[in-house]
Amino acid sequence: MRFLTLGSISKNLALLIILAVSPALAILFYSGLEQRQQSIENAKRDVLLLTHTIAEAQKEIARSTKNILATLSSLSAIQDMDVAGSAEILKAVLKKNPQYNNMALVDLSGQVLAAGGTFSRINLADRKHVREAIDRRRFAVGEYIVSRVGTSVPAFAFAYPVLDRKGTLKAILTTAVKLTSFSSFYNFSTLPEKSFVGLTDHQGIRLFYYPQQEKTNPIGVPIRSQNWQMVSKAKDSGIFLNTGSDGISRIFAYEQVRVEPGDPPYLCVWAGIPEAYVIAPANAILTRNFLLMLLATVLSLFVSWVVGKNILISPLQSLVTLTRKIAQGNLDVRSEITPKTRELEKLTKAFHEMADALTLSRRVLLESEARFRLLMDSLDMFVYVADMQTYEILFVNENAKKQFGDVVGKKCWQAIQQGQDRPCSFCTNKYLLTDDGQPGKQYSWEQKNTVTGTWLYMHDRAIQWIDGRIVRLQVAADITDRKKIEDEREQLIDQLKDALAEIKTLSGFLPICASCKMIRDDKGYWNQLETYIRDHSEADFSHGICPDCAKKLYPDLYR
Repeated sequence: MRFLTLGSISKNLALLIILAVSPALAILFYSGLEQRQQSIENAKRDVLLLTHTIAEAQKEIARSTKNILATLSSLSAIQDMDVAGSAEILKAVLKKNPQYNNMALVDLSGQVLAAGGTFSRINLADRKHVREAIDRRRFAVGEYIVSRVGTSVPAFAFAYPVLDRKGTLKAILTTAVKLTSFSSFYNFSTLPEKSFVGLTDHQGIRLFYYPQQEKTNPIGVPIRSQNWQMVSKAKDSGIFLNTGSDGISRIFAYEQVRVEPGDPPYLCVWAGIPEAYVIAPANAILTRNFLLMLLATVLSLFVSWVVGKNILISPLQSLVTLTRKIAQGNLDVRSEITPKTRELEKLTKAFHEMADALTLSRRVLLESEARFRLLMDSLDMFVYVADMQTYEILFVNENAKKQFGDVVGKKCWQAIQQGQDRPCSFCTNKYLLTDDGQPGKQYSWEQKNTVTGTWLYMHDRAIQWIDGRIVRLQVAADITDRKKIEDEREQLIDQLKDALAEIKTLSGFLPICASCKMIRDDKGYWNQLETYIRDHSEADFSHGICPDCAKKLYPDLYR
C-alpha cells in the first residue's frame, strides 16, 4: 500500500478524502442525470394533469349550463312561449348567474323572442350552437362569438332545445358565458413562471389565456397554426415539445372536450411549461449537490442546519405566518418567536409597526365612512352617486332608499325613472364635464319624478370617486309643495286678471244738464242719467217713485 502514501499526514488525509468522495461523486452524477430525466417526466405528468383538471372543470361548466337550460325549458312560461313571462324568468336566472352575458328564447327561425337582458330584434340562425340544437334536438355548444343579445362582449355560447310533451321542437334556449369570467373558474396560484393555461374553440380560436398576454396571445384570434394542426389531427389528449406564439419553447399538453363521446371536440384545453423551467432546476440541483459534496462535511451541514433553523428559519417562518394573517385582515396578530439576530429583530419590529399603522388607518377609514354616511343620511334630501359611463348606482342615502329602495348596483335610468328602455334623453351628464373630460360646474334643474310623482329640484355635479373614475353626484330636494303653491298663485293671478278685465269704472268730470240732469257723452250726445251709468259701469237700475214726486204727479191720491 506504499503507493498510496504521499509522505505527509495532510496529503494522505487529502488523498483518503478524495478516494472516499469519488464514488459518491460518481453516484451523485448518475443520480443527477436520473433526477433530470425524472423532472422532465414529472413535468409532463403535471402538465397533463393540469389540462385534465381544467377540462373536467370545463365539462362541469357545460353540465351546469345544460342543467339550467333544461330546467328552464320545462317551465310553463317557456313551454307556452309567453314572451313577457319568459323574459322575467330569464332575467331572474341571469341575475343569480353573473357569469352569463345573457339568456334568450329563440324561435326556430333564429329570431330572439325574449331575453334576460336588453336586446333589439336579433336573428341567431347563423350561430353554430343554434343550428346544432335545431338539427340534433339536443344540448349544443357553440364557438367564440361576440354577443348580439345583451352587452356586446366576447363569449362562448350554448343552446338547448325546447320540446313539448310530444317531443316536438318548439324553440331554442341560448346563453353565453363571458370569456372574462373563465379566470374565476380555475385556480392558477401554483402555476410556474412563464407557464400558461389556455382554451380554444373547435376552430382554434383562442378563448382564454392565463396569464393575459394581449400582444402575443390575444383573445379571439387563432393560435399558432403549426400547434393547431398538430392537435386537430390527434385524439383526446397528448403532449409535445414546441414553440408558442410568444416564442418560448415549452412542453405543451392538450385535452379535447366533447359534449358526448364520439362527438367532434367543441373545445381544447391547453397548458404549457417552459422547457427551461423543467431542465434548469434539475441542472441546478445537480450542480448544487456536487458543490455540497466537495465543499461541505457532515458536521458543517449539521451545524448549519441547526444554527440556521434556530436563527433564521423559525423566525422567518414566523414572519411569513404573521404576514399571511395580516393579509387576511387580522391586524392584531404578533410574532411569538423572539429573533436571535439584530436584523431579524428590526424586521419583526417593522412588521409590528406596519400592523399598528394599518390598524390605525383602517380605524380612521371606518370612522370617515361612518361620518360620511351619517352626514348623507341626515339630509332631508335624496342623494345618489352613479357611474357616468355605465349608469350603475354606486351610493344612495337613507332618504333615497325610502323613496326608491336599495337600488345600489342597478342602472339609474331603470331604478330612479320609469318607462325607460335606455339612458334618459334628459340626462345631465353632458353638462357636467369640461371639454377635456374633467369635472365641470354644477348643473341645477327641476323635474317631476316618474316613479314617486313628486317634483324635485336637483343639483348635479361630476366628481372623482374613491376608485378614481368620474361619477355623477345628485342632491335633490322635494319641491312638490312649492310647485303646488306656485300653481295656485298662477291660477289666482289669472282669476284676478279676468276680474279686473270685467270691472268698469267711472272717473273724471261728467258734463250734466243742470235742469234735466242728462249727461253728455264723448261723442256729444245727451243721454239719460241711468242709461249713461248703466253703459259705463256694472250698475243697473230698477225704477220706482219717491214720495215727493208722487205727490206732484198724483196729487189726487194725497188729498
